[in-house]
Amino acid sequence: MYETEVKLQTTDLAAVRERLEALGARLKERVEDETDLQFGVKDDPEALAEKVLRLRIMGDGGMLTWKGPPEFERGVKNRQELQTIVQDAAMMRQILDRLGYHVRLEYSKRREYWDLRGLTISLDELPFGSYVEVEGDGSLIEQAVCDLGLTSAERIKDGYPQLAARWLGQE
Repeated sequence: MYETEVKLQTTDLAAVRERLEALGARLKERVEDETDLQFGVKDDPEALAEKVLRLRIMGDGGMLTWKGPPEFERGVKNRQELQTIVQDAAMMRQILDRLGYHVRLEYSKRREYWDLRGLTISLDELPFGSYVEVEGDGSLIEQAVCDLGLTSAERIKDGYPQLAARWLGQE
């Protein structure tokens, strides 16, 4: 499995939401409180430097995700991604702790998931900014960015963990 996406910074999620509606996109899900825990290895702080081990918590459950090192081509990020649904996020956190992982970073966001022609468009509000992620078939991403009126928006290569760490002064 691979994740192919572009992340764009915006100051106006409402305008992007209106554009999605005008394009006939469908709101799939709105998550008011999504918390991401990024894990590191207790004895080796650099062990996951280019990779990600994340527990995303939504309510009592969540999603456990591993991501490989990112590669970029014309501003589009591509990386291997493995993930599975977790029924009990608190128990999964305990398991990871007992395996020698520790939480390096924690941040929360509000997110809307939209479907636009088979692409997943995420509208994200974090304490350090507002972002749009366009994810799916790499051959369709640029057209969606154009259709959403985001061609001049800043493309962000860093993931939310790096942005959160910078914002928290932990970099």
